[in-house]
Amino acid sequence: MSATDERDGLPETLDLATRVRRRVLPTLHRIKEPLGGFAQCTQHPDEYVGTVQRGLCEFRSDLEAMSFAPEPIASLKVHEDGRLSAGSWVRRRSPLARRQLHVALFQTSVENIEVFAHREYSWLRHPYRHYTGQGWDSSGGVERMRSLLSDHGVSFRIE
Repeated sequence: MSATDERDGLPETLDLATRVRRRVLPTLHRIKEPLGGFAQCTQHPDEYVGTVQRGLCEFRSDLEAMSFAPEPIASLKVHEDGRLSAGSWVRRRSPLARRQLHVALFQTSVENIEVFAHREYSWLRHPYRHYTGQGWDSSGGVERMRSLLSDHGVSFRIE
């Protein structure tokens, strides 16, 4: 498995969890979909937070400073233009928190990342509610993520 994904045509290094998710989840999705399940989904445009002018590695450090952790269990997000997510991150008050802030990243270039966010039930505490999308809050997630970016001095533009 290469460190980059040729489908994006970008030389930026993807983390191992993202590379594995990109390889495994489309196949898992084809198995689950006829049974009414999913392992990948189209990223909803209402969850667009903004575009940050940072490399992927640099922005990962920003997310860690904001108390986010990589989320390897999340479904694979597919941008409406066909790009695959370049990372999935989650922020919880504690491991057993009821809700979480989930962020998906999409590279537009080596130095630009589109950020998408939503609030949802944590899969650790409420796996069924999480999987069925109960309590999904796009606007609350976008608002909270924009606030976190601003509070941490990470500028972003809304396109």
